[in-house]
Amino acid sequence: MKSAHLLIAVSALALAGCSGASGLTTGSLFGSGESAKPAAAAGPVNDPTSRAFQVGTVSARAIKCGYNFDPAKLKTNYLTYERTMAGPTADMANIERTYDVSFNAVAKAVASEAEYCSAEKTKTIKKDLSRHLAGDYTPSPPPPKQEEEGLFSGWGSGGGSSEGIKQSLPTDNSNI
Repeated sequence: MKSAHLLIAVSALALAGCSGASGLTTGSLFGSGESAKPAAAAGPVNDPTSRAFQVGTVSARAIKCGYNFDPAKLKTNYLTYERTMAGPTADMANIERTYDVSFNAVAKAVASEAEYCSAEKTKTIKKDLSRHLAGDYTPSPPPPKQEEEGLFSGWGSGGGSSEGIKQSLPTDNSNI
């Protein structure tokens, strides 16, 4: 009986030592509270190169999809914006080159795509083009990531197709 009390007392002391203020806790190993939350997705980079790329690609995509606007005027307005924002130290030649390269590359890439202007793409192009024509040249955020499908994705979801698969149960007498 005395050894049982001694065992309980030693166990209690040992466990009490685990909760002491040693500084090392499971919270410090796995993160606690605020630090355990996932970080918010970073927004797009908003520098002259990113803006030039954005405006150039949107302009080329809008031309492909038949939007009625003046691409030369958009380019001029954009470059004027960059001159006023960055001042005399800006590398305007590099900014203009980035615009031209992105515009030409996208125009060439989408030229042969007959089905390029889908409803979803035209919605995005219209939104971005409207912003740029209004003087907002900030890059648009990237589209949300779609979850990758794994080996067992779709099992049990009921959304899969069972074309070509004939299932029969032992109680199914339809083929008799």
